[in-house]
Amino acid sequence: MPSAKSANKPGHITRGDIFDDLGLSPEEALEARIKAGLWADLLAHIERRGMDQASLAHTLRIHQPDVSNLLRGKLSKFSTAKLIAFAVRLNLGVQVKLIAPKARKQASRVAITRARLSA
Repeated sequence: MPSAKSANKPGHITRGDIFDDLGLSPEEALEARIKAGLWADLLAHIERRGMDQASLAHTLRIHQPDVSNLLRGKLSKFSTAKLIAFAVRLNLGVQVKLIAPKARKQASRVAITRARLSA
């Protein structure tokens, strides 16, 4: 049986980026970051609007179990394209911007910005 002291010892020390720590390839880590950013912005917008699950299901045109998965952050259930579609259905705009690499750095980076669509 482990001692109380060893039970409190961290099993892994992060390098500062959870996606890199998961052992994902640079491409997989980038997609995970994009999905997480989209989800966080969607969730913040949903909370600001005070939407309940029924109205959210209707607006997003999905079933209640999918609404629950979305609200709980089960991102493996949704593609990046599906999250973008949800943003559009919530009257949000999505911009994808490719940025040229700096000398001898990563091959490319993607910046996602969200802006409200004008009515």
